[in-house]
Amino acid sequence: MTVHETEAPRFLSLIPKSGVRATSLTADEALSHWRRENEDQQRLALNMIASVDGRIAVAGRSAPLGGPADRALFHALRARADAVVVAAGTVRSEHYGPIIRDLDVRDRRERQGLPAQPLAVIVSRTLDLDPTLPLLADRSSHVVILTQATGDVPYCRAKVDYIRSATLAAGLAELAANYRAHLLLCEGGPTLNASLAAESLIDELFLSISPLLVGDTPGGGSMLHGGAPRSPLALELRMLLKHDSQLYAHYTARRT
Repeated sequence: MTVHETEAPRFLSLIPKSGVRATSLTADEALSHWRRENEDQQRLALNMIASVDGRIAVAGRSAPLGGPADRALFHALRARADAVVVAAGTVRSEHYGPIIRDLDVRDRRERQGLPAQPLAVIVSRTLDLDPTLPLLADRSSHVVILTQATGDVPYCRAKVDYIRSATLAAGLAELAANYRAHLLLCEGGPTLNASLAAESLIDELFLSISPLLVGDTPGGGSMLHGGAPRSPLALELRMLLKHDSQLYAHYTARRT
């Protein structure tokens, strides 16, 4: 169901400040700057949610950390991306479906010269993917599987292509060359995040900070797992939004 504009969550912009008087923004208004026209340089933005103490899940799921405001920003980012990149484990655990369900958003993308759906890019080492997953069962979805493995997933209704690459960098470069996927939105999980960081492929970070203390609970996890950048990646804060007690930050990487 489409959320009417009057019902959509609104955000207070803390950085940058909007003039003297506080101004509330919708998710679309807050992210209107994110996609630049005629952009041919590939950028990858990581979009994550974490508790105040840095946990990215409760009992293995991210949903308990979020709410309507977080979901509004989540969907506004997807609406602007050329491709959504996600690890196979996250596709399975979060039961991924079509990237954009809202028909009005699909129409708007087409009016802007974009495909109705962003490309769905699944990073998989083993091709252990159930063809009945909602994303793979959706005829309107175009899925590219980035893998080092040989073979194919079982037949599914979505259109499925393969990029077989030894490194993430080479695979993402092929996405740009063959699919014109320049603005990439990565939604995890933590092992993929760490691999991207290790190859210096993270250009931006959107981080929702949930006002919860989760603690050292099973399935809590952290944003990066199993790897690390060669040196800590310095970030610059470009945007900070507030909705109730939740914060939403946008960082860009400082390249030396």
